[in-house]
Amino acid sequence: MDKPTFLSYIDHFNHKRYEEVMKFYDPDVVIEYPTMFANPQAPPITRHGRAGFLEQYAVLHQHCREALEVGDLLLDSGRIAAEMYSEFHFFKDYPDFSGRAMKAGDIYIATNWCIYTLENDKFKRIRVAHFRMHDPSTARL
Repeated sequence: MDKPTFLSYIDHFNHKRYEEVMKFYDPDVVIEYPTMFANPQAPPITRHGRAGFLEQYAVLHQHCREALEVGDLLLDSGRIAAEMYSEFHFFKDYPDFSGRAMKAGDIYIATNWCIYTLENDKFKRIRVAHFRMHDPSTARL
C-alpha cells in the first residue's frame, strides 16, 4: 500500500463511505483500541472482522462527527505506522466512549498512533495507542 492509497482510505473514513472503507479490511481484521483513561488495567477493546468495525463506528457516528488527519506516516511492505489526529464532536449523548460517557456538545480531541499490519494489501490487524489529548477549544476539523 502506498501513501495516496492510504490517504484515500482516510478520506473514505472521514466521509463515512463504509462500503469503500471495508475494501481496505481483511475479512478477519482485528482492531484493538486503548482503554487506559477509563481503566488502566483493562485489556484493549477488541473488534473482530468487518462486522466488528461497523458495529463500533456505525453506532458511534450516530452520536458524533469524527474527523481524522494523518500526521507522520511510515510505510513498508507489511506495516503502516500513522500518527492520527482525531476530533470527535458529539451531537448526541453517548454512554460508552472508551469507557467514559460523552454528552451532546462535548468535543474530544486526541493524537493516537496506529499500527496497521497488512496481509495481501489489506488491513489484517490495527492497534491504536493513545499519545496525547488536546484542548477541545482548539478543534479545527
